[in-house]
Amino acid sequence: MDKFINYGDEKLPLNFPENVSLDEFQYSEKHDSFDFKALHHAINEEGNDLFPFRSADLFVVNDAYRHTPTDIILKWFNDNGYLGDRSIFIVATGCHAAPNDMQMRKIFGALYDSLKNRIRVHDAYDRGSMVKIGVDGEGHPVYINRLLHDAGNIVVIGSVEPHYFAGFTGGRKSIFPGLADYDTTVRNHARAVNFEAAPMRLDGNPVADDLSSLMNLVADKMIFSFQIVSIPSGGIVGIFCGAMGKSFEMAAQLAREVFGITAESHYDLILAEVRPPLDSNLYQLQKSLENCQMALRDGGSMVLFSPCHEGIGSESFYNLADIWKSGENHEDAVNDKFGIHKLYRVKKISERIGIYLHSNLPEGVSDKVFFRTVKDSQVLINEISKKGKTIKAALVRDAGQTVLTVRSKSQN
Repeated sequence: MDKFINYGDEKLPLNFPENVSLDEFQYSEKHDSFDFKALHHAINEEGNDLFPFRSADLFVVNDAYRHTPTDIILKWFNDNGYLGDRSIFIVATGCHAAPNDMQMRKIFGALYDSLKNRIRVHDAYDRGSMVKIGVDGEGHPVYINRLLHDAGNIVVIGSVEPHYFAGFTGGRKSIFPGLADYDTTVRNHARAVNFEAAPMRLDGNPVADDLSSLMNLVADKMIFSFQIVSIPSGGIVGIFCGAMGKSFEMAAQLAREVFGITAESHYDLILAEVRPPLDSNLYQLQKSLENCQMALRDGGSMVLFSPCHEGIGSESFYNLADIWKSGENHEDAVNDKFGIHKLYRVKKISERIGIYLHSNLPEGVSDKVFFRTVKDSQVLINEISKKGKTIKAALVRDAGQTVLTVRSKSQN
């Protein structure tokens, strides 16, 4: 059986021996396109309970590492007279680097040049740009960007898709960690060492629970939330607006239907195709791994295909791997060092399954963070196929968006 893997701009051919049974999965594209006419009614209806949309002081938008169609939404707002001429726009980067000019143009589209002077970028390390708003559940101080703190009426434009430890992106994540201080983000992410923090899981998820608790610190803010469910090909399948909590919950429900797939039993081998923008570097790979690893049996193998044309993506994250060799207490390190929760999770997963990476990185680079280098995937597939009379395999298209799980006995 012959198949191909989308790999950057290339298509990698693969042949599967006769004893390999192959299932192929991808998130659902069978959804009606969103009718923007309905958005007029929703804005006016929800605005009666919140505030007149045109009076927004601040627009909060995602950075370029999400599939949020911010440019489309802003253009629609502008064309229909919903953008005030004095509103400020802030890019909620969390702890990510500031967007470059190309990424800014991707975010704001055709409006970038006209809005440029009103755009600000959050810096989680700049405490001087923040205001202390209280303490978290453990008594630690929490800081938020001053622009959000000082704004009277706020519009948040987010997108809801699976997140490998927060359950879903979007909603409250535009504020925490989007506009929060570095230390608050480190403490929240440290909760991800618990594997109850998983894709599409909100109930009992310690990361999601902490985010909900943090949102209580900004409960007095007037936030008009737009939560969008869109597929990577560009189609918008749903927009939910109004109060933050309600709009996020409704979007998450639709996102489960779009991105979640349930298999009947576990697999011996999963081939995970990673697509832009998550194929850009090593740091972004984790989402694809976590979205699919639950569908592998113990001792199974996953091969991820990602060019990683930007390289490692985070030198500080990569260098944290030295801690694992130093004999330092890993549990303590997770609480103190940003990004090490990612290493902790990959290390734990690698103890259960084999994790392989086909990329353009120099040989051995990914091994340091527990992704085993594989330069010839066909050879690896042939070797795995010899391990049993029948090998059950799955090819997951766009694994960064597609969440593959296995039906539990209670669901049968």
